[in-house]
Amino acid sequence: MLAKPDNILLHAMQAEYAVGAFNVSTMEIAQAVVRAAVAKQSPVIIQTSEGAIEYAGLSMISGIMRILAEEAAVPVIMHLDHGKKFETVKRCIASGYTSVMIDNSKLPFAENIAKTAEVVAYAHEHGVWVEAELGAIVGKEGIKDLHGGATPDAFLTNPEQAAEFVERTKIDSLAVSVGTIHGEFSGQEYIRFALLAEVQKAIPRTPLVLHGASGIGNEDLRKACAYHVSKVNVDTELRVAFEKAVGEYFTIAHDSYDPRSIVGPARDAMQKVVEDKIDTLGSSGTSAIY
Repeated sequence: MLAKPDNILLHAMQAEYAVGAFNVSTMEIAQAVVRAAVAKQSPVIIQTSEGAIEYAGLSMISGIMRILAEEAAVPVIMHLDHGKKFETVKRCIASGYTSVMIDNSKLPFAENIAKTAEVVAYAHEHGVWVEAELGAIVGKEGIKDLHGGATPDAFLTNPEQAAEFVERTKIDSLAVSVGTIHGEFSGQEYIRFALLAEVQKAIPRTPLVLHGASGIGNEDLRKACAYHVSKVNVDTELRVAFEKAVGEYFTIAHDSYDPRSIVGPARDAMQKVVEDKIDTLGSSGTSAIY
């Protein structure tokens, strides 16, 4: 069923588990995510970046997501990941997304507040949940590199600013920078739990979102749920599983030219990753609550 995140993420925050949010750009990836959620009887978030929308076309990818969501026997949230443009947010809301992220984290603090508040007002008028980001996450969607050799610490979320940001923007959830890194695993990523605890204390009623989670160990992901991390984004691990499965296909002699023989096993491999992540985050079996 197509669902809104409101009750789901608030319950996850209170019960100390998290809902997995998985980036999709093709039918097979979206199928893998939803099939895994059904198998684990868990709510799930299928999300698209602006790049995925550009690649597949908004009407096409949103249509695939919406059909899968409506036919699923578990709650499925449609989410815009790292929306940079207000116009993109509006288009996604018009296409049936139940949740959007507006990412103005590269802007000065005051400008981030002003532009985010504008998006929140519009989205809330349409009954749509809003996630925003404070701090910046090194990597693909955030800071492109560690400027001048700076460590990720230079971009971490400030707890005092988080409290002001939530109060003034009225956002529903906050993506925090606490040491994770987007994209390929660097070996530098780890969760600064002391900082995460400070952020939780500063905004105790706001679900927190962890981006760049693919390089984080399962034990730490589970531990983060105790600090109000209620949504965890996963993308790179799915891509790795996809590429590995496709690569294995071409190591075996075959006499057919059916694309389904290539992407079918990749879909299965991604589904296994999603199922494992759902178990790790503790949302297995919770769909009956909703």
